[in-house]
Amino acid sequence: MLAPLQQQLSTFWQKQTNPQRITMLALGLSILILVPVLLVWANRPTYAVAYSALSEEDAATIVEQMDLAGVDYQLKNSGTILVPSDQVYEVRLQMAREGLPKSSAVGYELFNGNSLGMTEFTQKVNYQRALEGELERTISSLDAVETVRVHVVQPEKSLLSNDQALTTASITIQEKSGKTLTSSNVKAVANLVASSVEGLSPENVVVIDTEGRMLSTGTDSLENMTSQSDSHRAIELAAAAEIKRKVENMLSEVLGPDKAAVQASVVMSWNQKEITSNTFDPTPAAIRSSQIITENYTSDGTTVGGVPGAESNLPVPGELVGGGEGATSYEKKEETLNYEITQVQEKEVVAPGQIQKITLSVMLDGITDQSQLDAIESVVAAAAGIDEARGDMLVVAPMAFDRTFIEEQEAVNTQQEQMDLYLRIGMIVGAVLLLFLMIGFISRLIRNVRMASGEQWKPILKPVGEMALEGANGMGGGFSGFSQMEAAYNSAANHGPRVSQPPRMEDLPMPDEEVTLNLTPQKSRTRPEDDQRQKAISLLTEENPAAVAEIIQLWLSEDERNG
Repeated sequence: MLAPLQQQLSTFWQKQTNPQRITMLALGLSILILVPVLLVWANRPTYAVAYSALSEEDAATIVEQMDLAGVDYQLKNSGTILVPSDQVYEVRLQMAREGLPKSSAVGYELFNGNSLGMTEFTQKVNYQRALEGELERTISSLDAVETVRVHVVQPEKSLLSNDQALTTASITIQEKSGKTLTSSNVKAVANLVASSVEGLSPENVVVIDTEGRMLSTGTDSLENMTSQSDSHRAIELAAAAEIKRKVENMLSEVLGPDKAAVQASVVMSWNQKEITSNTFDPTPAAIRSSQIITENYTSDGTTVGGVPGAESNLPVPGELVGGGEGATSYEKKEETLNYEITQVQEKEVVAPGQIQKITLSVMLDGITDQSQLDAIESVVAAAAGIDEARGDMLVVAPMAFDRTFIEEQEAVNTQQEQMDLYLRIGMIVGAVLLLFLMIGFISRLIRNVRMASGEQWKPILKPVGEMALEGANGMGGGFSGFSQMEAAYNSAANHGPRVSQPPRMEDLPMPDEEVTLNLTPQKSRTRPEDDQRQKAISLLTEENPAAVAEIIQLWLSEDERNG
């Protein structure tokens, strides 16, 4: 069975050209290489993270235990261990059974062991370590905290409360990548630590990060000052960015894109002022009050006088002395007018956040005309709200921009896009050509196999015309033709595969009138070739009964026409 197949393959290989042989060998080698690679890739286990953010001590211990247990693992970095995805939970349980990973923060488990013989000082130190470790574990549970260290300082108790030192604490926090602790989170951490330590107040808790930035100083005034300063700076930057955006948009619409470079700076006043002013206007005068005093005095000239000195003042007066003669009169008039002057009192409260100074600089590319520069300066000043009386500064200067780097980057990007486009087109064309080549090669291969097989195979039946001629030449009539068919089938059975194609109707032999259809071999025929012929007829009948039935039907119809 293998000999004909080997002969056919050898014949097929000899008929191929050298390029075809090379192509077939390349395809065979590709299949031999790709199939094992794909099988290995498909059977390769996928790894998942079992532990992350481990300390180097814990990672080394876990790796050692995995080596002893024969567990496959991968180290992504010094703190991340990956194991096959179907063994993650099993490995974690196995390591937990060994007490791994051991957290760097030691809590109250310090007191699980025997403390017999431990001094009071040692117990105090262990208590402080346990307290700090528990606080570290609690703070580490926050979503934005990667690692944390807590240090608590508890001074010795003093006899006098006035001499008692305050308890203080310091916290160092490493934030997770992409996450940030807000001010409320920091205050919550400080309050948590203060509430967990006896005699500790939030004002005495200092919180910093691993980059050295102060997150909480413990002093509300300083915290408020820092937060206010940050917010003020943020408002100034936002105002400067708004001015820059407006000027850039205007210049881009007028001059085109990338023709101007704009930078703005804004300084604001954050002092709150209260201004009170009084204004007096004397023009619309009005009488507020008036007073008139009039004095009149009249005398007939008689005067009474005495001796000047002490005698005239004694209880017993002295002798009166007569005065001169003559009538006198006196009159005095005094008038006072009070006028009300118009007064305007103004009280102004200046809120913080007023713009104190704007500094704006504009660089223009490709503009050298001074009149055009002056026009642009005026337009920019109006758009940015420049006030020279306030001290604002505006500088507009022409400058030739260096676009070498931009042009190089654009050329590189364009070339990269073209290469990507050509690569995609080449891949698509290559895939289509490869598909057509494979189809053509497979079709050619099948056609060559058929041609090579056709040369090696023997026909099952001779042409019906030859069978008819042989029957007419005295070889036993129609049945001899059928016997010849049996002989052809016998030859095909011995030298090649059988063909199940039925003969064509026009090629069937014309049987004689004396044909007798006796398909059953006679018992008198005991020769080996008769037995072989009988087996061939039986096999032909079993393999292709339709062809035998068609031949018999044609013979019967021909016999009826001749009879």
